[in-house]
Amino acid sequence: MTIADEYLAQVGAVLDRLDEEKAISDVDEGLPECARETLALFTGLQPIIGITLKLGAGPAPGEAANEDASWAAAVALARRDVLAQQAAGIDHGLAADNLRLLGRIDALIGEWPSDSWDDAVRSRVRELVDARQRGALRGRELRASRQETDSKTWPTVGWLLRHPEDHWLHQAVPGVSDPDCKALIKGQIAKLRPSYDEMCRLDLAAEEAAADVICEMKIVDVSPGRWKAPVSAVVTAPVRGVERDQGIAVRLVEDPDALFNGTLVGLLAGERWRLCASKLEDGTMLPLDGTRRWAVAV
Repeated sequence: MTIADEYLAQVGAVLDRLDEEKAISDVDEGLPECARETLALFTGLQPIIGITLKLGAGPAPGEAANEDASWAAAVALARRDVLAQQAAGIDHGLAADNLRLLGRIDALIGEWPSDSWDDAVRSRVRELVDARQRGALRGRELRASRQETDSKTWPTVGWLLRHPEDHWLHQAVPGVSDPDCKALIKGQIAKLRPSYDEMCRLDLAAEEAAADVICEMKIVDVSPGRWKAPVSAVVTAPVRGVERDQGIAVRLVEDPDALFNGTLVGLLAGERWRLCASKLEDGTMLPLDGTRRWAVAV
């Protein structure tokens, strides 16, 4: 057990209450089996998404004491979440490799002078716990403002198709320098792919009938974190409303000036998608249900 794990055990009791608030004990029985499997895997992946993105963005563990203190705190919090899921029986087969990834990151963290290092780690752990509390409070406030009484809102098949559960892992992989970490992340991606592919084979004729534009497209450019600007894509196989090789702009949000509440679709440069969209007055495309990823970037 690391100093971060020990301190988290002392100050992290509040997280148990937050876990109870967001716990998913069942899923929407109206979802097809493949969609329920996708949602379950998405839940099991949640504890490592943040630290995987951190790993891909750099700097890598082992380079600086202050940065390593942040790594140690992040690993401890993620490990706590994985173990909590495993104890509750909701890790969906991902916990073992999630823990291997966290153990590997731990091994990459450098050896630093004891007193200053311990203090820095405790401070980072406290910051993460406080940030999670603030996030939970903000979530409750947003639900209250929308007059939502239940924090458990189930994604639809359309939402799950537009947000592949491996999106963040694919975003991180190119920037991961450690071969062992990269192999573990790719292994998790391989576990997630079959249920998504099965969802893509569902009958989506009704969704496609409602779209102004249907085409296959290749994503040209995406700027992570810049959700207000449309994403550039090129039509590779038109079906309705566009022409082959036409450049199109795909919106990530319906209203760029509104309060951000998540993107409509998760896109990465180089991916190929089947787009079902409304064409807006400014010519941009608003993704609708039926939009799904055909192939990842290579």
